[in-house]
Amino acid sequence: MLAYEKAGRKDSEVTLVFLHGSTMTKEGMLPLAKEFVDYNCVVFDLTAHGQSEGEEPEEVRVFAEDVENTIKELQKQKVVTEKIILLGYSMGGAITCEIAIRKNLELAGIVLLSSGGDLKHHTPLIDDLKAMPVEKFRTEDILGTLFGTDTPEADVERITELFASTKVADVIGYGDLMASNRYDNLEACREISIPAMMVHGNNDRIVLPTAAVETWKRIEGSQLLMIPNKGHGAIYEDTALVRDKVLSFLKMCL
Repeated sequence: MLAYEKAGRKDSEVTLVFLHGSTMTKEGMLPLAKEFVDYNCVVFDLTAHGQSEGEEPEEVRVFAEDVENTIKELQKQKVVTEKIILLGYSMGGAITCEIAIRKNLELAGIVLLSSGGDLKHHTPLIDDLKAMPVEKFRTEDILGTLFGTDTPEADVERITELFASTKVADVIGYGDLMASNRYDNLEACREISIPAMMVHGNNDRIVLPTAAVETWKRIEGSQLLMIPNKGHGAIYEDTALVRDKVLSFLKMCL
């Protein structure tokens, strides 16, 4: 069982499950989840992150299995409803994609935030980190790459503090980045038949915008929101726009 926190309306018939990205814990996703006040929102700590126990997986598919098992258990406990939409950020988006491909859960839709079905070929920054000994990696050293070209200094400070204050240990964060960089199930995305939406900043330097575009091309009928001048932290830089566009998408899923 993964640790989780709830937000929004507990009596909603629709559950939004939020999956955080590399180096993060559920606390880093809570600000976004709290924007969806009319839905039953559940935010997970992924395996070996935050309050969740276990050994950190080396592959996205293992993270996906743990998410699936926890959701099934929470459905039995009536914490999660039958109507589920997954929203995954960065590594969490790859996990979301994998779950949609596997079809072990009945989903009403998926939202990939700054992510895609292939992170192996669209993450040059992580490629550059492979030569670094794990003990020398510091999450703080890459936080400056989160931002787009027009991010106000106040937002840079706010978002940097959020990531720095809610991160996992650096060794776990490094493992996350490597697991993400191994993930490529792009062609299998053609098998996804549920509503899907990609949200990406066009100045993303951590997961290149091409990751979202290539995934969008392969999921028939999917939507793509490319946010101008925003980076990997687009959901924190332009939260109101992301919330409103995702809310419109959610109505199409139900």
